[in-house]
Amino acid sequence: MKTLPKTSTHLNVCGSNFFKLGKLLQDFKDPRKSFEKSVGKNEKVIIKFNLLSKTKHTLTYEVKHIHPEDSLNDYIIRFCVFIDAKMVEVISFQGEKPFPFYIKNKSVLQSSDEKHQQNTFFFDLLENLLTFAEEIIE
Repeated sequence: MKTLPKTSTHLNVCGSNFFKLGKLLQDFKDPRKSFEKSVGKNEKVIIKFNLLSKTKHTLTYEVKHIHPEDSLNDYIIRFCVFIDAKMVEVISFQGEKPFPFYIKNKSVLQSSDEKHQQNTFFFDLLENLLTFAEEIIE
């Protein structure tokens, strides 16, 4: 299969997200998982993963980043886990979804690299969780 340089980078990020998320969620066995992370002297952030739907080859999760002291830093990411392709792709960030391919009006489309930015942001979140998560909350 021929891949373009931009597609190749996107596939690498989505593939890495699959393996990092597999470590965090113990191979996707738990429908819910929470982590706590220190961000200051007495400040902690809670990150909650919640399984929304499950089919034979895909899982749809939601991750909530909750900052009890500063709600401006809260966010929600929805992502799809493709078990057979071993990829994880962000499908919604803060409720914003990419426009479907059939929308023809180019003036309303989001930036061309937004999907890549969302998946890269998710990559960084998973990397931080693997490195700095202090304790798991059940």
